[in-house]
Amino acid sequence: MLAFVMRTRLAAIGVIALGALMPLLFWLSAGVIALITLRRGLREGVLVLAGAVAILLPVYAGLLGAPMALLQPIALTWVPVMILAQLLRSTVSLGRTLEWAGGIAAIAVGLFYLIQGDPALFWQDLLGQLVTLLDTNGADSAWNQAAAELAPRLTGLWIANMLGISVLCLLLGRWWQAVLYNPGGFREEFYALRLSKAFAMLTLAAVVVGLFTGPGIFADLGTVLVSVFLLQALALAHHLVARRGWHVGWLVALYVMLPLAIRPVALIGLADAFVDFRNRTGFGDGSHSA
Repeated sequence: MLAFVMRTRLAAIGVIALGALMPLLFWLSAGVIALITLRRGLREGVLVLAGAVAILLPVYAGLLGAPMALLQPIALTWVPVMILAQLLRSTVSLGRTLEWAGGIAAIAVGLFYLIQGDPALFWQDLLGQLVTLLDTNGADSAWNQAAAELAPRLTGLWIANMLGISVLCLLLGRWWQAVLYNPGGFREEFYALRLSKAFAMLTLAAVVVGLFTGPGIFADLGTVLVSVFLLQALALAHHLVARRGWHVGWLVALYVMLPLAIRPVALIGLADAFVDFRNRTGFGDGSHSA
């Protein structure tokens, strides 16, 4: 499939459009956009994105009666992935690209607060509408209480989620690029991933201030910025397993437990920016793979 996508512009447009029509394969479209942009540049990325939109608009209008629904994947996934892919192409630094991604997400948090004023009220109203639609049969009070507790944190969680999706799609495109043109390159790039101490200090400051101020903009900024370090922690884990020759089951266990321990794992990544566990353990080089 990868060779087919890179063969012609029309092939890439077709795969992007097809992926967008299948809800569980939206990541495929974003990954192809990342691959095209990484290999051929921003101009080509814009052209294939525009071509896919030209195909999808009448389809969305005819099948769903809502052509504007196409704006959601474009604004939340495709465009961010394309921007990150161009940044990675320009900087040739995965770490710097992720820092840019975190910075863009932090700006998004600020804009959300600027537009909504009190995001907690926005989310509480949205969750209240969802509770009404669910028809909870007398459990409204419990649902409303849960919504009130969750609402103040949803801005950071939502934007961190969008950031995570964009970064994963970027990595998918980067991996595909390595498969086609630089076998083994993605593995080495991922193993070497480290974010700067300056970015780590900004993140730590946001996290600490958020702990003292409670739910609000600083807590949301901390949530978004620290989520970037989740990837550094995973890179560290893959690196150590490969260099020490540990069984791959350790990685399987990590990914199984990850949904329950996202923040602690991300904090390990944050600590690695200061401590550099790779060099301290004496396994900064090697050739095994995981």
